[in-house]
Amino acid sequence: MAESLPEDVLIDILLRVPAESLARFKFVCKRWRSLISDPGFAKSHLQRLKAGDLIPSQRIFIGRLYGSHETIDHAAVDGSGGRVVVPHRIKTIRPLCDCHVVGSCDGLVCLYLEGNCYRDYPTTILIYNPATRECNELRCPEFAQDLDESFHGIGYDPRSDDYKIVVGIRGFNCKKVEGIREVEFFWEAAIFSLKSGSWRSINFPIEEENGFLVSGNGVYWKGALHWYVYDYITPAISSLDMSEEKFNQVLSVPEVNGVGFFSGLGIHGTSLFLYNSRCDNHIQAWITDEYGRGGSWTKWFSVDHLPNYAAPLVYTRSGQIVFLINAKRAILFNPEDNTYKDYPIRMDDLFECAIYLETLVSPYLGG
Repeated sequence: MAESLPEDVLIDILLRVPAESLARFKFVCKRWRSLISDPGFAKSHLQRLKAGDLIPSQRIFIGRLYGSHETIDHAAVDGSGGRVVVPHRIKTIRPLCDCHVVGSCDGLVCLYLEGNCYRDYPTTILIYNPATRECNELRCPEFAQDLDESFHGIGYDPRSDDYKIVVGIRGFNCKKVEGIREVEFFWEAAIFSLKSGSWRSINFPIEEENGFLVSGNGVYWKGALHWYVYDYITPAISSLDMSEEKFNQVLSVPEVNGVGFFSGLGIHGTSLFLYNSRCDNHIQAWITDEYGRGGSWTKWFSVDHLPNYAAPLVYTRSGQIVFLINAKRAILFNPEDNTYKDYPIRMDDLFECAIYLETLVSPYLGG
């Protein structure tokens, strides 16, 4: 029956199937394998996915410092049934130790593996699709071998239809001006293009009189990677445009009791959110769909009675919130009655997370 279906009908049917199932359907027959493996089909599947409700296709990728990885289906935890925890065994050239989760974009999860000179391990970047289990391992440039005061991210360049990985560090130059020693800071970034299969280095001058760019992982949203900037006078959100490859200050932040200080950024569906987590077990979050410095924020939620250092990961379809606690524990919080329960994540090791979509996007060059 599968062989007798017209190709346009078969493609229309397969485009409605989740990516994880399609990865298995490749083994049905040669015809299906050829259709599902086609980059054009993967792009059409992604576009259809983005046009609908993203939450059913979202998963939480858990990466542990010493190499154990798994996927959490928060929809299953939310009561929809299905397999909750799926382990991942990523095959790499070097051991999966000192592993950090950088972020995700269109189903691709980016991991950063720190180098170890004592064991002769190079610093590498992994681009991994948890739905298809495909992995691309890249050696990191020499200048970007250190995580200290660094920033990272993975994003999509819509102009060139290319996925790019960004690894950057803060550098400085010392010089004397009229006998006075001055320090000039800059951000140096290595950008890897999946299309070209090569790294290139670019520099960005930065002003550090009032604050500094937060080290850490960029959040991909609307064609750019975004970081929250600690600035004691005018805190804001800066972005690195994936097409222009330039930094811009794109969004101001809302005031919280007269103080604009926040803990981090995240993505909910097609929106960007900003949260404030304080030591008094209170957390607030704002959300926006608008871009540009005139964009407005809407209060999303305000929650009390949480353990310290709570970071919201994802909002489920039933309105519950998954929080990461101290990078060692996760909880499922019900804002209707202020109750929560532990989430099915092992607590025997430090871990990092990324929210990703289940897609067929390939992590390989030209895929």
